[in-house]
Amino acid sequence: MDTWVHQRIRASYRLRTIAWCLIAGAAVLFAASQHRYISNFLNGPFDLGQAELDAIEDVAATPRYFVRVTGSRALDTGIQQISKRKRSGVETGGSVTASYYALVVGERLLVVKRSHGGATTAMGELLAMPADLQQHLFATQQMQAIRGRFYPYYLDESAFRVPGYIGAAVALVLIVLLVKYGLPAWRYARDAASHPVVKRVATWGDPLATAVEARREAESPRYRGGSWRVGDKYVIQSAPFAFDVLRLSDLLWGYKKVTKHSVNFIPTGKTYAGILACYGGTAEVTGKEKDVDALLGFVAERAPWAVFGYSDDLNKAFRQKNAEFCAAVEQRKREPARQAAIR
Repeated sequence: MDTWVHQRIRASYRLRTIAWCLIAGAAVLFAASQHRYISNFLNGPFDLGQAELDAIEDVAATPRYFVRVTGSRALDTGIQQISKRKRSGVETGGSVTASYYALVVGERLLVVKRSHGGATTAMGELLAMPADLQQHLFATQQMQAIRGRFYPYYLDESAFRVPGYIGAAVALVLIVLLVKYGLPAWRYARDAASHPVVKRVATWGDPLATAVEARREAESPRYRGGSWRVGDKYVIQSAPFAFDVLRLSDLLWGYKKVTKHSVNFIPTGKTYAGILACYGGTAEVTGKEKDVDALLGFVAERAPWAVFGYSDDLNKAFRQKNAEFCAAVEQRKREPARQAAIR
């Protein structure tokens, strides 16, 4: 039987499925755009000599740019990269973070940027030589005279694979999220009857009658806030990516949640929400303070057996001793019926 509840579940999970497909598609497109880096990450570093370095016409397009180059000598150019420290806009000091060496490779010179040492083997990424580096490197007539021996690019020994490791971690997290959330969304979009909300509603009696009542209350609620709607019998969450139905007769605990906001420790205001914890889930109905107070008053009339008000002890009991909490509420719920039977 396909009810309004089935339809809303199916619609929300179709949107979720589309969203996850778009996310996965964007990830695949991004990975495809990084195929050059991925190839070098997986297959590099490539050992290059003078012949291979001479053959590079455009370092930004060469397929092999994560390389290992061995030269005969490493000459200190005297050029350093210095990172300056500032406090309140005033320079307080600095430190050398990298030095530039000229690695002799056959008859040519390859500039190498490294953090320390003058080893004759360098491993890193080939990059186009920036203008400021060229300006400092060829500042004298002597260096200008041998400029033709220098390659127009340099080798940066910074950690080439770090971005790849970060990307792999992000990809792994995305795969886990797809399995955890994407696959269930696809499954519920195809088979709404298997969703926990549909199964929960089925235990309340006639699913069709329940769905009709819930839809009517969702369209004309007594209270609304955020994605939640509160009617005479039901609490309904209706949003593009979420749908849920709870019963006021299943209410266990209700209280007002007050959230204080501040910017740079300066108070900017408060927001309010009525928290309705039921069997099957919890609703957070946001609104103005007076509306939240009215909501809780209305709910207290509909479910007088529930616990109202917040304290750390109540929160601890609800979270850590939920079975005992529910049993106490059920006991309160039976008391009026027992007293009515005595009368």
